[in-house]
Parts: sequence; C-alpha cells; structure tokens
Amino acid sequence: MKRITFEKLPKITDFEVDARQVHSGGSKITLLHLKRGKTAKLPSWDFQTHVTVLDGEIRLKVEDVEEEFKRGCVASVLPDQEIEISAIEESRIMLIRDDPVWVLKERRSIRAFSSEPVPEETIKKIISLSVLSPSAGNLQPWRIYITKDEKLKRELANASWGQDHVYQAPWVIVVCAVPEESASKYEERGRNLYSIQDTASLTLYIMLAAKAYGLDTCWVGAFDEDRVWKLLGSPEGERPVAIIPIGYGAEKPEPPYRKSLDRVLKTI
Repeated sequence: MKRITFEKLPKITDFEVDARQVHSGGSKITLLHLKRGKTAKLPSWDFQTHVTVLDGEIRLKVEDVEEEFKRGCVASVLPDQEIEISAIEESRIMLIRDDPVWVLKERRSIRAFSSEPVPEETIKKIISLSVLSPSAGNLQPWRIYITKDEKLKRELANASWGQDHVYQAPWVIVVCAVPEESASKYEERGRNLYSIQDTASLTLYIMLAAKAYGLDTCWVGAFDEDRVWKLLGSPEGERPVAIIPIGYGAEKPEPPYRKSLDRVLKTI
C-alpha cells in the first residue's frame, strides 16, 4: 500500500455525479461516510481499488495487512481482495474502483431523454475520442454531423418514421459514410463493405464514449436515407448510416436478454 499527500492527488474532471457514485472515464467512484467506530466490508472488484481518506481517520485491513490512514492518504488494493474499513473517527472516504469495462456493462438503448441541457463542448469531446475508432487502411471514411436545432431534430425524427426520441434528446448526431474514400484503396469491397463497417465501428465508439461521460444514446438505423441526406445538406457521395440521439436518459431499462455464450461461441 502506498501513501501520498492530499495535495498530490490528481484533479478529477469531466465526471457526472449520480447519487453517491461518480463516473470518471474508466473508473467508478463511491463516496462513503462512516460514523466513529463503524466498519464497512466490501470485496474488491475485478480491477484495482484506491481508497482515499477525505476527512477523519480510518483503519484499513486488506487480508493480513492493517494500517491507519489519516486525511489525504491513499491506498491501492489489488483485485479480488476483501477490504475492511473501520472508522477511528467520523470519516469520509472515496473509493476509486478501476473498471474500464463498466461502460460496456451499463450502456443501454435509451428512448426517453430528460430536458437537461448538454454543453456542446461535451459532445465535441465525445466525438474527439470516437474518431480513434479503427478503419480499413486508416482511411476514416466518415463525416459526423451534430445538431441541437429543434426544427432539424424534429425533421430528422419524421424522417425516422416518427421516432420521438430523436428530437426529444438535446443533441442528435448523424454518422455518414463516404464509400468512395474506401473504394479509392479497396475498390468494390471498400465501397460496399468497409465503409459501412468503419462507420458502424465509429457509431459504437460514440455510444460508449457518451456513456463514459454519463450520457445516454440510442442507435437509430430505421430512417429514410435520401431524406436525411437532404436534411443534412450533405454533398454527393455521403451516405447516412446512423442517427444517434444523445443526452441524459429519463429511463433506466433493465439489462436486456442476451444469448448464452454456448449458443454464439464456438472454439475451432
């Protein structure tokens, strides 16, 4: 276990608070308030856990190792170890649990959004991460449109055959493929397959990056392609592939059914 001073703790930015939990990039942060003499026991997750004492003093026991920590101390706990935290005095503790796959577990297709606004800068941060998506030959054959214009969102919803969540979300992202950019290197296979694969990958990156920022999305593929193309004012050669409403979800669906691995996985 390693101790560092409170002043040297990294500044946490770009997080969204949800009750007593914070999502910050690939980590989950839980804030605990322990009364004097109380003990909390919890198992470590599949990844490291970092314990930070914000106020007070605690006794931290990990397996056979037991130490006392005051305000500003940090301890790192390896995966699959049981943590016991006893409050020597009234204490506030922050547990930062590394879990780079939580966005995969918690992403849902959301079809009801709150009216809470989302800054354009946040959307641009999400896009800047999403364009790290792989593409055949690194050609990146895509164009990305974002809008919060109410009239345009409603028209996009109408072009999506009345899917209300398209205009209900504060922002809408439209991902377009540029097939000829793929064809320039890969000919027909690039035009008809790679350009679609690449924009599909980009779409998923957008959805996962959005979740990491505490936002929700839905992949909309049912729409009038020509009508959307005209609404965007896109040049010839661009093909709309996905519409993504994005914002704070107003619903929390249960995890959907998934086929068991033995039905979809085959070792050969």
